[in-house]
Amino acid sequence: MASDLESLDAAETVFQHALLTNDVAALDDMLHEQVRFIGPDGVTIDKQQDIDAHRRGELVFSAVDQVERDTQVIDGVGITRAELRLAGTVAGDPVDVILVYTRTWLPTPAGWLIVAAHGSTKGWVAAGHGG
Repeated sequence: MASDLESLDAAETVFQHALLTNDVAALDDMLHEQVRFIGPDGVTIDKQQDIDAHRRGELVFSAVDQVERDTQVIDGVGITRAELRLAGTVAGDPVDVILVYTRTWLPTPAGWLIVAAHGSTKGWVAAGHGG
């Protein structure tokens, strides 16, 4: 179990570094062909859309700073939750935001692959519910 946790934790670190360096080849290698991402805006994209956005330079990060991380392996399925400060540009617009990502990872002979991911803004409060 510890080796699964350690290898999954290492895979999350590699993925975050690939985001920071816009390493399209590394990102491509770590994403399952059928992966789906749900962004903070609620839009779902697939692997090709994500890779194309990185390749075109629509997602360029000058900082991918981890604030917090939780790593689990449950019945062979990997789950990482990472709170990240992301700074850079998205479609040419500057961003500096804290997002919380949940990624679901599948173990394969070649290593962990991301099969699903969801990003949410931190600190969202519905109208009339505190704050």
